[in-house]
Amino acid sequence: MKTRTLALFIVLLVLAAPAAALQAPPDSSEDETVSEDEFVRMVLSFLTGGEDAPALADVEEAATLLDLPSGQTQTVTDLAGRQVTLDGSLTRIVVFNGETLETMRTLGVDPSLVVGVDKYTAERETFFPEYQKTPVVGSIWAPDYEQVVTLQPDAVFLYATTSKESCDEIQKKLEDSLPDVKVFRFDCFTPETYAKEVRAIGTIFDKEAEAERFATFYTSALENISAAGAEVPESERPTVYIENWRDYKTGAAGSGYEQKIAMAGGTNIFSALPGDYPEIDPEAIIAADPDVIVKLIGEGAYSYGGYADVESEKVAGVYDSLVARPGWQSLTAVKDGRLHLLHNNIMGGPQHFIGMTYLAEWCYPDQASSLNPQALHRTYLEEFQHLEIDPAERVFVYP
Repeated sequence: MKTRTLALFIVLLVLAAPAAALQAPPDSSEDETVSEDEFVRMVLSFLTGGEDAPALADVEEAATLLDLPSGQTQTVTDLAGRQVTLDGSLTRIVVFNGETLETMRTLGVDPSLVVGVDKYTAERETFFPEYQKTPVVGSIWAPDYEQVVTLQPDAVFLYATTSKESCDEIQKKLEDSLPDVKVFRFDCFTPETYAKEVRAIGTIFDKEAEAERFATFYTSALENISAAGAEVPESERPTVYIENWRDYKTGAAGSGYEQKIAMAGGTNIFSALPGDYPEIDPEAIIAADPDVIVKLIGEGAYSYGGYADVESEKVAGVYDSLVARPGWQSLTAVKDGRLHLLHNNIMGGPQHFIGMTYLAEWCYPDQASSLNPQALHRTYLEEFQHLEIDPAERVFVYP
């Protein structure tokens, strides 16, 4: 219906007499195209006249830049293995997970397409400044269905594996309320699937070249991480203890920590414990005497540092409190200066490869010059996130 209406406008345009002040085509995109909605508004302004109406020549120029749907359909497979058919460009998007939103920015997706974001994205003012005035749709644990329906999105992005039951319920309710909505399920935080997700999201937004460029950058970083300890026999790899922002809480064989430690060339000292994220007896750490200890900060009782630069002066106190734990002064990692704090901003989510590069550097200090995680971090922020944040001026690691 819209395309037929547009055709009628063009016919009327040919018949109309030019009688308006000069106005440039309303195109603001880098690829010099004009959307169908922009062109329709321009033609309406021309036909109704007025001081701000465009001239006929400008409307004709805009017509040459018109980006109309091709009419072709394509199918995209999301991380959940669901095949979603697209029959045109998406123009109104709601995103419930910041990891996918960050990936969209990596690919240069126009933020004006995003009409709703989750509450946690809205709270990250420093990292997501462009979405501070975007309507908030709650979270996957407490979605604001009324707000989502009011926004009338043509696509909604949810997690594939995180809180799967909650996201399944959101998907069902939205599809019942908005029969034409496209629902995509992505995580954008797991090393083994992230490059694949990047390429799928690139296809959704017609950003295949941008997706391939970032996927190459990302996989190169992973290869660099793996190369650090590639020549070291498994029996001689450094032992690692990762403790998250909850004291004495770690990751076993089924955890993401296990995978990241292994990829960085280390051996998880608590790999064999039952459960994915077990709580550790403090004496077990003393007995294991790891070569490297990493304490995650940025969440819970340790939500310091990071992009928001929250109470960064307290980070040194966290380090001192770890050293002061009973028996820790005798640990190999502490004596050798291989106890480190690592902010969760760069160990989870799409930036996990940056934290993993730090971990590889701590496992293999002699490889520091080839790894250079801070330079990798800076490149990511400048070239892909387009943020004027220097990681050297924030606390992401300590010391």
